[in-house]
Amino acid sequence: MYSNENNIGALILVLIIIAFVIVYRKRFSIEGKILFIYRSKLGLKVMERISKYKRAINVYSTIGVAVAFGSIAYMLYLLIPYFSLMFYHPTTTLAAFYPVLPFNGIPGVLGVPVLYWLIAIILLVAVHEASHGFVALSKKIKLKSSGFGFFLAFLPLAFVEPNEKQFEKASKLNKLRVLSAGSFTNIIIGLIAFGLYILLSNFLISAGLITFSPLILHIGSAVAGPAYLMHLPQNLSVVKINGQSFYSSTQALNLMRGVQPGQYVNLTNASGTVFSIKSIFSTTINSSTHSYIGNFTGVFLTAVKEQPFLINPISSTVFPTSAWNSQVLYWIDGLLLWLFLIGLGLGLANILPIFYITDGCKIVNVGLSYVIKDKKKLMAVTNYIIIAFSIFVLLLTPLGSYLFALIK
Repeated sequence: MYSNENNIGALILVLIIIAFVIVYRKRFSIEGKILFIYRSKLGLKVMERISKYKRAINVYSTIGVAVAFGSIAYMLYLLIPYFSLMFYHPTTTLAAFYPVLPFNGIPGVLGVPVLYWLIAIILLVAVHEASHGFVALSKKIKLKSSGFGFFLAFLPLAFVEPNEKQFEKASKLNKLRVLSAGSFTNIIIGLIAFGLYILLSNFLISAGLITFSPLILHIGSAVAGPAYLMHLPQNLSVVKINGQSFYSSTQALNLMRGVQPGQYVNLTNASGTVFSIKSIFSTTINSSTHSYIGNFTGVFLTAVKEQPFLINPISSTVFPTSAWNSQVLYWIDGLLLWLFLIGLGLGLANILPIFYITDGCKIVNVGLSYVIKDKKKLMAVTNYIIIAFSIFVLLLTPLGSYLFALIK
């Protein structure tokens, strides 16, 4: 799933987007020197038709407001103790937030297959803004324009531009309904994708359209064994031996039996990293167990149970069969998984009041206006909250892990 081809594809995509912006630069407006905006009337008629279902939208958007504030509170509940865990154990605790990009092998970046990323981002961004739009229209807030654009000339985005005067005159609750609608829809789509993913995963298993690797290789920790001497990570999942994939215990054992003492063996992990390890001979290893394979010590086999999977479409233990329907459904299953992860992540992150760019900044501002009537004081408190949240979230990224490790 992750390969150099993915990075090449991502680079080609970036170049195509940049070329598109350059060719049609006269149609784009540049805002803040980093946003390239293409204004149009794209999708406005569809939003107008949806906005006629006022009662349903009213219920939907009101639930969205509750979810927005509930999510902020719940994320704080989860992230504050996690922050402590990262601070005291920065080298062994994963960061809470990662940028999601179609590149793999970049430290601190969650790599996504380029086509999955492109489809998920376009879909989620489009419905996010459309949700803002039809909720605004249902509250008699006109839309001046809609369209798409790019952040830093290559990250796609979409937008709807409401009439600011009408928006400011709207009630506080209606403002919150409009502001929270986009993130709420992203979360809903993510959860729907997750449900479909579970159903399709179980179908693939029951229909026999998935091949489970019955085992995966793990690097052992035997003292004086080659894995120990080469300082390889313990419990490292290996999916290839000397560039050869294995799908059964027999294949794995046969690949290892050809290894002689003194030979180097290339072991590839799930992310594509290759580790070269020199084999040695040992008479102390019990050859009746899988901890001794051929003349190669410090390696053992671990069985993998066949069960409904949560992350296996992007793991090394499940594979599609050669049948075309298996290949297609397996690919769709992976798309649903990433749609769930990106949709939920995008929705929750956008609810947080961070960096002055999320809907959460305005949601918090409008929410505080219920209790803080003075506009200057309201803005000051809002700024403090946004700055505090921004620093907090930044320290929960891989950058925070790096800084905490330096302190330690």
